[in-house]
Amino acid sequence: MTVPPSLPSWATPKTVGGPPAPDSPLDRQYGAFVGRRWPAYRRKFAPFFADARFQPTWNWAAALSVPVGALWFLYRKLYLPFVFFTMAPGFVFRMLWEGDLPMREVPNPIDPAGPPLPILTRDAALVMLGVVLSAAVLAGGTANFLLFRRASAAIRVVAPRAPDAEGALALLRRIGGTSWRAVLIGFAVLMFLQLLGGRAGAA
Repeated sequence: MTVPPSLPSWATPKTVGGPPAPDSPLDRQYGAFVGRRWPAYRRKFAPFFADARFQPTWNWAAALSVPVGALWFLYRKLYLPFVFFTMAPGFVFRMLWEGDLPMREVPNPIDPAGPPLPILTRDAALVMLGVVLSAAVLAGGTANFLLFRRASAAIRVVAPRAPDAEGALALLRRIGGTSWRAVLIGFAVLMFLQLLGGRAGAA
């Protein structure tokens, strides 16, 4: 009888053991990190508890935030993904046009007698829309996994170093959770950079 070849390590499921039992110590740790929406994310994380490798899931909030600056990632304190999903669409778009953006001029609706406003051509605007939608799909498909990985890493690092169970939960709440302050700061920075870019283009 021929024995089938063994699967390579990257194709072998890395079983975590399923979702933690409700109100178990691990469940409380994830709940402390994720916050009040842990019951919803507990269902979203179920595929990762069964197999810790990446699997596409869907997060509408993350996907819809990409056109306005990927602010969901800031809200969830996922700072590196925020930088990636904020910068990647513009970077890819400029690469497609080799840095020379096709522009056309239109009358200024606020001051018709003033200088015309430069905007993207119709074809360039459609390409930009496609790039942003692609980034939104990528963000929506990876957001839950990125949050799961960060929560798991925080639990592995923080829990063993805390003096007791309550101390671990307090630290996880501080590291995880959400931050409207980060959203407001990020939005202000994006608006400032956009204003600078607009002034530089006008000059």
